[in-house]
Amino acid sequence: MITVACVLKSGGVYTADWVRKLRDGVAANLSLPHRFVCLSDVEVPCERVPLTEAWPGWWSKIELFRLNDGLVLYFDLDSIVVGSLDRIASLPHRFTMAHDFSVGHACSTAMAWSGDFSFITDAFRADPKGIARRYDRLLASEKRIGDQAFIEDQLLSAGEEIMLFDQVAGERSIASYKVDRCQGAPCIGAAVVAFHGKPKPHEIKTGWVPEIWR
Repeated sequence: MITVACVLKSGGVYTADWVRKLRDGVAANLSLPHRFVCLSDVEVPCERVPLTEAWPGWWSKIELFRLNDGLVLYFDLDSIVVGSLDRIASLPHRFTMAHDFSVGHACSTAMAWSGDFSFITDAFRADPKGIARRYDRLLASEKRIGDQAFIEDQLLSAGEEIMLFDQVAGERSIASYKVDRCQGAPCIGAAVVAFHGKPKPHEIKTGWVPEIWR
């Protein structure tokens, strides 16, 4: 069974309705048997996996690595599923991440893994405030920041190879609304369009985004 996961930490712009929209997008575009879960500290319209830590913001995503039963696909809540996920879900992932859309490092807007990567959660739990303090600042020489930089560093330190979706599933399989110029229509070949930074889907009032995302 494939697990498709998202994370909703209360207190930000995202709500349970964003979870519903992503859940419905996945259901319409993934024909393979799967369960959809959300790690959250509030009620959500799907199977809920309670967040057990009070880690702020994007650091709540580090709890994802408690999920280690079969293939796990993860998408940020500010993602819109625009095409079939079957190819992505059929690939033999060890650990795959989106590519950073501007500097070429790994990006956590979309991830897929098979196996036990709980060591990433354990490493963060050892010093959450110190690690967050370091990684919440732009690592200027490398232009990396946040949970995705930490995840990348932990994987590489463990000798794990990080594959990127554009390498294994197609150049724009996980596309950027801004960088890949998906404003007029979803990029050809895209399964998911990511809305990193601004604008977010709810801020776009015309065109394909509100038509699909509503």
